[in-house]
Amino acid sequence: MRKRRITWFNPPYTKNISSNIGKTFFDLLNSCFPPNHKLHKIINKNTVKLSYSCTPNIKQIISSHNKRIINETSKKVSTTKLCNCRTNYLAPFKENV
Repeated sequence: MRKRRITWFNPPYTKNISSNIGKTFFDLLNSCFPPNHKLHKIINKNTVKLSYSCTPNIKQIISSHNKRIINETSKKVSTTKLCNCRTNYLAPFKENV
């Protein structure tokens, strides 16, 4: 059995658009690539599939990146130790003492 070559169209989902993007896209495919077009064999309703992409918005991407950066820097600061002593009174003394 041969594998079909499928091309995916992933428009980002948004609530602001009231029109049916899928129907508009397939109508555009039918008008630009009619059955007598030489590329209709490759680009038609059967070889191009529609899948809505649920990507996060830019605010979520930036905030998650900032959280990751802040967590990495806070881990670096908290993991640095001055000594490896088991008791507190053996900690290194100040230079003035």
